[in-house]
Amino acid sequence: MNAVLEKIENSEAYFQFMIDYKLFEDTLEKTYKKNRKNYEVSGFRKGTVPRSVLESKYGAEMFYQEALDLVIPKEYYAAVKELKLNPVGDPDIEVGYIEKGKELSVKVSVPVVPEVVLGKIEGLEINVPKQADVMEADIDKYLENLRLNNKKVTDKEQEPVAIGDTVTVDYDCKMDGTTYEPVKDYKALVDVNESIMSFEDRLIGAKKGDIVTIEKKFPQDHPNFQLAGKTAYFKATIKKVERIEVLSLDDNFAQEIGKVNTIEDLRIKAKKDLEEMAAQRVIIQRNQEILKGLIQICSVTVPDSLIMKRAMSMMEQFSQELQAQGGTVDLYLQMMNIKGEDFKKQVWEDAKNSLQSQYIIDKIIQEKGFTACEEELNQYIEKFALSVGMAAENAKENLGPLVNKVEYDVKAEKAFQYVVDNAVIAILE
Repeated sequence: MNAVLEKIENSEAYFQFMIDYKLFEDTLEKTYKKNRKNYEVSGFRKGTVPRSVLESKYGAEMFYQEALDLVIPKEYYAAVKELKLNPVGDPDIEVGYIEKGKELSVKVSVPVVPEVVLGKIEGLEINVPKQADVMEADIDKYLENLRLNNKKVTDKEQEPVAIGDTVTVDYDCKMDGTTYEPVKDYKALVDVNESIMSFEDRLIGAKKGDIVTIEKKFPQDHPNFQLAGKTAYFKATIKKVERIEVLSLDDNFAQEIGKVNTIEDLRIKAKKDLEEMAAQRVIIQRNQEILKGLIQICSVTVPDSLIMKRAMSMMEQFSQELQAQGGTVDLYLQMMNIKGEDFKKQVWEDAKNSLQSQYIIDKIIQEKGFTACEEELNQYIEKFALSVGMAAENAKENLGPLVNKVEYDVKAEKAFQYVVDNAVIAILE
């Protein structure tokens, strides 16, 4: 192997290696023998046409691509090993001109593990808000949501839609000359109160299987200026109608849902739950500020190709979440009054920050020498197994390669906690 590293720039390695022509020729011959059965030329039985005849008829390059696909991966990994590179993404490979009897020149660019220079991670100064007090109104709202989330749902079959029912529909929307992507399985509560894209009240009286055409004119003072004064046309197909019965907040509710004796006991439990959630929000905000601070004081450059891959993954996940709720990205952007370009820029920035944080934590693990002992690993494996619905018994064997991820999570948590323990945290009133 004769690989030559040209440069590493912005965490992207550029190098070149040569492929011996004899190796390439041997691979071409194997490719020909594999494929000759597919060719038929006058004067020869099918599968017996000499390679020279085929190449004369179809061109010498007819087997090049398949041969390159066979020979390049092995040579590429040999070059990476020789140059002691640590790729973290797919390579961009360019093969030079192929000339009989001469070596093949191959140029490669590939993202590699970014070089991270840690700043002074001890003594990182951050500000976090004071934990919010839980008020009686908060408890009331919590119990009302608990009540709504534990409602009794009954399929109404062919009974008409009424106020308070939940409907599931597929719908198309046209507005201002634009036809939006159809929405499937949109589920909503039928209410008379106005909402951003409300048309559910127009479904009152319709039944399962009905197709309802709705013209919705938005007022001039609508909070979303992109909808203000415009008219939308919906065609909704009703797929399901469900009656919703909400339980009363009484001792029976406390016993059945809250697993306590009285409604007063449930209020005490609710206050404790809300306090725990408020404390968790503070921790989340603290962690976010820690990561922001680390990015500011550490030096790390992530290749654009990796950022793009992470951003696309985040977009896909967000789209799937919206689809599960009966929405689309386009509809979300319209309702939230967000420009598509601004949304993409934010996703890109989030992906970049996510990757920078990941590599910074990796560097802290390396420099501080954090490890995971057998006891810690077993505890995390059990916890991880339960989180994915796997029995804790024999979890380590069942997880297979995922054990490596669990081991990394143990070390990453130790690295992050080290930064937290050594941070200067100011509580804002």
